[in-house]
Amino acid sequence: MPFNRFNHSILGEIRPRFKLKIPLPPEEALKHVESKLYNDKTVSGERSDRLLFLRTPSWQQHYWSPEMTVRIEQEEYTDYTTVSCLVGPRQTVWALWAFIYSAILLVVVFGGSFGMVQYNQQGSSPWIWVIPVGLVLLSSAFIASKIGQRKGRDQMLHLVSFIYHSLDEVTEVERLDR
Repeated sequence: MPFNRFNHSILGEIRPRFKLKIPLPPEEALKHVESKLYNDKTVSGERSDRLLFLRTPSWQQHYWSPEMTVRIEQEEYTDYTTVSCLVGPRQTVWALWAFIYSAILLVVVFGGSFGMVQYNQQGSSPWIWVIPVGLVLLSSAFIASKIGQRKGRDQMLHLVSFIYHSLDEVTEVERLDR
């Protein structure tokens, strides 16, 4: 699902991002979204300086539930406030999948290299099978992550809708194409 990218791939984005433009001071926008956050029971989260961390409530969360990081600030040389949103899996899920991909790639590279060297020297090597097995595992991990991303899609769209509607109540919101 392309949010704010013109160069997205057919496979979609791993962590969709988009930017909004509002003619409101950052502190006022943060206070309004924070008040909406505490009044809306379908979204939970917290505020940290110029950042908001939005997620689905704990009773609705599953393994693939997304969270949204919202940064509201006025950029240099502009007369408007930029709302930058990044949607992705929870940090623990993100770290686990990064570890899974890294571990598979590490085994494929080193095991495959060892297998190729052994094959060149001896004419056969059982380690050579690490390469196709690793590619199958990488493909399986990628497909599993895409299935999980689709499972969390409705929750992601709810978080995006929440930020749009909460800002739209106080001022006009315009999407930035960058």
